[in-house]
Amino acid sequence: MGLDNPVLPMFLFIGTLLGGLAAVGAFVISYHEYRQRMLRPDQNPRRMALRTAWVTFVFFVVASAVLAFVLRPAGS
Repeated sequence: MGLDNPVLPMFLFIGTLLGGLAAVGAFVISYHEYRQRMLRPDQNPRRMALRTAWVTFVFFVVASAVLAFVLRPAGS
């Protein structure tokens, strides 16, 4: 099982595109929630929301790569 999967580039493109959209949504929602909460002075809501957005983006890209190998065409 190598990296000769013919649908991998398409899945990575879709995962990157949808992952970017999901990351923007996750940032907006989590930033709004973190700003509403009473945080300690050493907590930065923007940094915490960026971390949430980064995890969301990475999850979508990794999930799309895994799906590319699970759903690859027979015989490849």
